Amino acid sequence: MMILPHNFLIDADLFISYLTGDELEPRFNSVVENLSSGAVEAYVSSEVYDDIVSALRSQKVPLEEVMEFISDMRTIPHKPLSLTPEIVVDALQIYAQHGGPRKIHYFDSYHVATAKRHNLPLLTSDKYIIEHAKNLDVRALDIRKATK
Repeated sequence: MMILPHNFLIDADLFISYLTGDELEPRFNSVVENLSSGAVEAYVSSEVYDDIVSALRSQKVPLEEVMEFISDMRTIPHKPLSLTPEIVVDALQIYAQHGGPRKIHYFDSYHVATAKRHNLPLLTSDKYIIEHAKNLDVRALDIRKATK
């Protein structure tokens, strides 16, 4: 088991798992409890909101439900980090090198680039990011191994 650092970046996985109650929800529930108590602090790339909207809309989720989901995200303490031209260029370079089928997803390249730029570990369930963290030059924390 891994103990969470005080500060880390989260990707869309936490929000989706926690709010939909999927198989990783118990792991993320523990993280959310720690966030709510102030024991740890989570950051997100501002791209996370578009990531989630796009994922839900691609599944034909009605716009009203998407707006409710984004509103519900506010119950999970997190601080957005704005994209900068440097982060966008880094993200596009990451995607150019690692993108494609069964590799890093387009939006995830922004999460990785943001984590790198702000020197934050990335808490995720994304197997590609976890398995290729060294090549991506990011510290990836596997939610499946997290505890606090």
